[in-house]
Amino acid sequence: MQRRIKRNYRQMNPAKFLAFLLTVRRSLTNNRNYPDTFWGTNLALLQLFFEKTDAYEVAFRAASNGDRVLIHDRDKIMGEIVVILDQIVPLLEGGSVLNPDALSTTGFPVTHERRAHNRTKSPLTSSNDFNVENLGELGKALGSASTVPGAYNHEIHINRGDPSREADWFHHSMFPDASRMLMENLQAGNTFFRMRHHGADGPGPWSPVTSVTIS
Repeated sequence: MQRRIKRNYRQMNPAKFLAFLLTVRRSLTNNRNYPDTFWGTNLALLQLFFEKTDAYEVAFRAASNGDRVLIHDRDKIMGEIVVILDQIVPLLEGGSVLNPDALSTTGFPVTHERRAHNRTKSPLTSSNDFNVENLGELGKALGSASTVPGAYNHEIHINRGDPSREADWFHHSMFPDASRMLMENLQAGNTFFRMRHHGADGPGPWSPVTSVTIS
């Protein structure tokens, strides 16, 4: 039997997502199976998760009044946390090879897979038709792309500097529908965009880069 972490946090509603985050944060705090020495250079990633969880809890409470702006802020933080979780999960799974029971102390739901019956999964591919359109409204643009088999969510990164420099790229938003990815609060001027799909085993490859001048 092989133990894996279930990546069902992408399908959770906001309330369940908050409860899940609080459980994981509590479980990973001073966890003897995953001490600071285990995290090493990734300790900043864990600390970022803690910080974003605090921010999401505040945003969730604030958005309970139904204000659209506050809901947008809450959902944006949720997308950022999903990206962080997609980086944390393989670290935890890799660190539990010699101690499979350790996964049950992380706060994540764990599945048991029979290795003899593992099905071959096709890896996620990129969408070659990714496009971004200037909507003509201040700071707004609309991204679109065809989805691919196995994709759950769709992530867009933006870059206002040099697209060949990885350090100039940063996460903007996560979207449930690749055919309509509305981006707001963008800075005016020429901006580069790229997107990738997220599936059960994490993110796929990046799409080709596209650029558009934002109003």
